Order: sequence, then structure tokens, then C-alpha cells
Amino acid sequence: MNIVQVSDKVLDAINTFMEYMMGILFLSLVCITFQEVLRRYLFNDPTYWASELCRFLLIWMTFTGACIVTRLVTHLTMGFTIHRFVNQSTSKFIKIFIAAASAISMIVLTYYSGKVTLLAGYRPAPMTGIPMYYVWSALPINGAIISLYMIAEMVKHIFEKEEEVTP
Repeated sequence: MNIVQVSDKVLDAINTFMEYMMGILFLSLVCITFQEVLRRYLFNDPTYWASELCRFLLIWMTFTGACIVTRLVTHLTMGFTIHRFVNQSTSKFIKIFIAAASAISMIVLTYYSGKVTLLAGYRPAPMTGIPMYYVWSALPINGAIISLYMIAEMVKHIFEKEEEVTP
């Protein structure tokens, strides 16, 4: 078993955890929204915290979903147009370049979002009083995971043989 296969197993385990986390976040969002609708329209007693907490859950869901689709390579791409018109070695180079550029972009994004989170995350949210660290940490945490995924994809493209490259 080589390093690429071992890293694939580890990253697949991380992605499985992210999928479970996404399910929990989604279920929480549905339950909170459902109870808020019931309280607001049936009992005329809305809560002050539900809309803010739903917004925070949606932020986490967005970045967690970005992690999941990055690992599964199911995000929107333009690969069907570029790789159709070039040979396999050029297609491989393009895939490596795209993965490297994406990894570098995510590393920079993770670094600066982490700095912003540490600098200003101490402030509490207006309605719930939750420190904004918990909300804003969605980007640095998920950005770091996406960076790992993109680095692994780049390494996978570097070490795959020419006949394994799919257009």
C-alpha cells in the first residue's frame, strides 16, 4: 500500500465525518426552523435567537458542503471542455496546475480568515451571545480541510500514470 492509498483512506474518513456533521447541522437547522414556525404562527410566541442561530448553522453548512464536494470532486468544473481538446499529458498538467492553484488559494484564505477570527472573534453575537469565534471558525477549519484535499488531489495527479488519466 503506497502513500497515496493511505492518504486517500485518511481523507475519506475525514470526509465521512464531514458528511455526518453536515447531517447533524441540517437536522438542527430543520428542527430549529420548525419549532420557530410553530411558535411564531401557532402560539404567537417567537423566539429571539432562532433566526440568528439558523444563520450560523447555514454558514457552517455552506463551508462543510464545500469540503464534501471538493473531496468527491462533484463541484462544478469546466473540465469537459478543456480536456476534450488536448492530449493526455497536457490534460494532466492542467489538472495539476488547477489543483496547485486551488490549494495555494485555500491556504492563503485559511491563513487570513484565521487571523480575522482570532482578532475579532471575541465579540458576542447580538441575540444569542455566542462568541463569534464559533461562527467565523467555519472558514479556517473547512479551508484547511479543503487545502488538504486539493494537495492530495495534486499529488494523485502527479503520480498517476498516463493511461490512468481520464479526460
